[in-house]
Amino acid sequence: MTKRLSRLLALVLALVLTACGATAETAAGMEPEATDAAETPYTLPQPSIFPEDRVLPDEEGWEPPVIDVDSVKETEPWTLVIKVAQEELGYTEGPLNDESKYGEWYAGKRVAWCAEFLTWCVNEADTRYGTSMLRDIYPMYGKAKEGAPWFVARGRFVTDDDRVPKTHEKQWLIGADHYLVNNEYIPFPGDYLWIAWYSPDVGTDHVAIVEDVTRDKDGEVQVHVIEGNNPDKVQRNVYPLSYKLIYGFGTPVRRAYTEVGLYDSCDDSFVLQSFLIKKGLLKAKKNYRKQADRDVILALKSYQKKMGLENTNKMDLETRVVMEQDPDFLEAMKEIYQ
Repeated sequence: MTKRLSRLLALVLALVLTACGATAETAAGMEPEATDAAETPYTLPQPSIFPEDRVLPDEEGWEPPVIDVDSVKETEPWTLVIKVAQEELGYTEGPLNDESKYGEWYAGKRVAWCAEFLTWCVNEADTRYGTSMLRDIYPMYGKAKEGAPWFVARGRFVTDDDRVPKTHEKQWLIGADHYLVNNEYIPFPGDYLWIAWYSPDVGTDHVAIVEDVTRDKDGEVQVHVIEGNNPDKVQRNVYPLSYKLIYGFGTPVRRAYTEVGLYDSCDDSFVLQSFLIKKGLLKAKKNYRKQADRDVILALKSYQKKMGLENTNKMDLETRVVMEQDPDFLEAMKEIYQ
């Protein structure tokens, strides 16, 4: 543990002992009063499975996963999208260029259809298996550049780099004590994988769904995907995790946090605003600000100073670790996330 994190734990203890009466009573060994289910404190997302703890199958001899509906429907329904995609393997567009049933279903016309294919698969899984993933776990979208921003806004985008494209904010896996570095995050089945053929700052150009992840004889992680419209059919493909054109991943559940800085617009921007309002550091408005504006950052700066934190003008890893020990922050998370 670093000295900085040790200092954080001391700050956290001080905060816990002074935050709310119920918390202080618990710390003193008193039994907390029973509460109604509606008043149950918000539970933080489970820590991520760290890359070093993942046991990946060998690339040599790899076989596609067999998805059992009954065993995944309640716990990992997004893998049902993989099952549908597997059944579409071999579908080829035509007779005209970009003419596909997926584009016809989504747009009613000929379009480049990599995103339309995945959206069709999500809708088909919902229809077949009674799930409700479209517009909740996955976006209803049909243009390659529109999907990643949807996940970013919901805190479910994970970069393949050490910074989020466009905003250049840093990220960390939930429960981690350090920021992500290049190629650290290993995707899971059901994640969306985006490729930026040209420029990450412009956006994404292609999307696929992760079917599985393996490790080759040299120890390199290989990402197995199913993709449409590359170049003209539904097919399997394999991308090394180190492939420089990977833009990032959209995850069905939240697996990482992202810094919130000036003008950032996302769920956690609203969480930050709600928390600062509860602490009396930010003036409440009728609606939350669409972005973390200068007033939000000034309030955050005051909070960091009060708590003895480094003034970064961002809700960074260290700041969030302290905030998450405050019942007001958990309540803010509950308001926004649920």
